Amino acid sequence: MKIKIIKEKISQNELEELAREFYVDMVKGAVDIDKEIIALGGEWHMDANQVLIDDGSSQRNIWGFNIYLDNRIEFISLINIRPLDNNRTLEIEDSAIREKMSAIIRRYIK
Repeated sequence: MKIKIIKEKISQNELEELAREFYVDMVKGAVDIDKEIIALGGEWHMDANQVLIDDGSSQRNIWGFNIYLDNRIEFISLINIRPLDNNRTLEIEDSAIREKMSAIIRRYIK
């Protein structure tokens, strides 16, 4: 299973390679909104989440997303269910968090 921490812009070919491993047209990912880095790949968002934690990220700063090869982003993941952070659903409800995530993701993926 390939999971990559992304700290520099990646190509569309790299994104496609990660997508082929599990979902063909989509890659699961996690973003650390404090460190402004992302992890891409794996079968579950928790896989990318764990790679970021192993790299020193704090769970409270990590949120899950899906990115499709046509560059659509979905802010949906089991790791986003956080009642203590007022997020009780799979989808990130706070627009400020979604906007910050989107800016970070777009920095690394066209």
